[in-house]
Formats: sequence, structure tokens, C-alpha cells
Amino acid sequence: MQRELNGLGLYLLLIIPLTGFLIFVCFKIFERGESAPALMAALVCLCSLLQYYRTDKLFVYKHIDFPHLQMFAEYAAFTFPFSISCLITKSWYWYPVLLAFLICIPLFTFNKQQRVILKNLSAIISPSNVEWLSGTRKHFIPITVLYTLALAFCWFNVLPLFFLWFLTVLATSFFIECESLPIIREGGRSPANLLLHKAKVASIYILVLYSPILVVNTICNMEFLVVNLLFIPAQLSILYFAICLKYSGYKPNAYQSGNNIPLAIVSMGSALPYLLPIPIILSFFYFYKAENNLKKYLND
Repeated sequence: MQRELNGLGLYLLLIIPLTGFLIFVCFKIFERGESAPALMAALVCLCSLLQYYRTDKLFVYKHIDFPHLQMFAEYAAFTFPFSISCLITKSWYWYPVLLAFLICIPLFTFNKQQRVILKNLSAIISPSNVEWLSGTRKHFIPITVLYTLALAFCWFNVLPLFFLWFLTVLATSFFIECESLPIIREGGRSPANLLLHKAKVASIYILVLYSPILVVNTICNMEFLVVNLLFIPAQLSILYFAICLKYSGYKPNAYQSGNNIPLAIVSMGSALPYLLPIPIILSFFYFYKAENNLKKYLND
């Protein structure tokens, strides 16, 4: 984590003000009250994903006293800045509800299985879309859970949008690992065409997956028409940024763990409509960096 922060550069300057802004937004949500359940559900989902993906579970359960209490304390501390303000609003009762869910999360000691699942998935997702194919196989369980929850609550205000937003954030992890050189040379595309092709593929998948839920949500909640119309562009801006960021520092078979924090910052910002221009502007900036970097590998 320290290594990622040290390599973050100017992005580090965005963390404190953006975090403060998100805390203020959370307070306003609790003050209004109607979207408080969605925000608490989002915090629970985020901590559940952290529990699922953390790699130190085996060590913690074996070598630390009271491991469940230790993990609960970590998740309570992580959510504290964003949730504590509800205690001074009419939504105060949601804080003990959040803690009740958080204390249950460490009871799930599951570990990711390193095996190939959905062997026939390539019949739906083209093998040429290697990020989406491998990412869906690797994260099949959380993808299924998040999409099922979005479907189940597609009639309920903004709650399905939170689940879909988490799904988008999960999809950005597909673009952390760099493929081999022969794969990006497949098809003989130029750097610009390769980047545009990746963006086109992301657009198709997001439109196909998210549109049915957004249509039902709009029919049930016509007051959220504008929010639903802006939602897909907001999610696509996150994925476009993830694609451009990956290829701006592309090296064959490299794992770009240092991209996690910039992606997290942009993802959090894009959850707010008035910050939508930020990932769009960054996508344009990194598009040209990615294009120049890919010229070294695609002989353009």
C-alpha cells in the first residue's frame, strides 16, 4: 500500500479533498434520509468485496488472537468516516444496522478457488476480449451476487445503481493485468484503433447488462430519469479511463498494482454526477499517453 501511495504522484493531492467531499455527500444523504439504505448497502457490499479479495485471511485466522473481532474493527474503521454522520441525523438508526452487518462479514472465511470455471463462457464472450473473459471467470461469484442484487432491487430508488456501480468498479480490475504482446498484436490494429476497439467492447457489454435494470428503474421511479440517463455514460467513463490508464503504462505480462488507487479515486468521483467530467478529461489525457506507449509495441 505504501509503495502504491509513493508512486501516486499528483493523484495523492486528490485523495484528501475528494474523501472530505464524499464524507460531506454522505452526510447530506443521511440528512435527507430516503437514500440512506442504499448508502449503507453500498458500504456493506464494499466491505464484503474486501473480505472476499483480501489475501491475508488464512494468516489472520491462524495467527492473530480474536481474528473476527480484528477484521470487524478494520471494516468499522474503514466505513466510520462515511457512516458516523448519520448519528446526528434522522437516519441515526442505520448506523447500528451497518455494524450488525459488518460484524457478520468476518464469519465468511471463504477463499477464491484457483480453477477455471465457466469453460463455455467463450461462446458468449469472444476469446479476443481477453480481459472480459478472464475477469468474468475470475470474479464470477461477486459479479453474480452484485447483478442479482441489482435485478432484485431494480424497482427501488437508487439502490440498484449502487450495485451496478460496484460492478463497474469490479470490472476495472479486469484492466490491471497486461496481456502478452502476441495478443495485442492480434488483428493488426494501430494503437488508436486498439484503444477504440477496447472502448467499443466495454460500451457494448455495459449497455447490454445495465440497460434492462435502468429501464425498469426508470419506469418505477420516473423522478430518477435524468440520473438513469447519465448513469451509463458515467460508468463508461470509468472503464474508458481504466483502459487508457492500463495501456499508458503497458508492458507485456506486467501486473499494474499501482493503478488500483487512481482507479479507486476516479471511480468514487464518478459516482457523483457533478464530477463526471473528471474521468472523461483524464480518459482523453491518458488516451494519448497510451497511444504513444503502444507505438513501441505495435510498430505504428
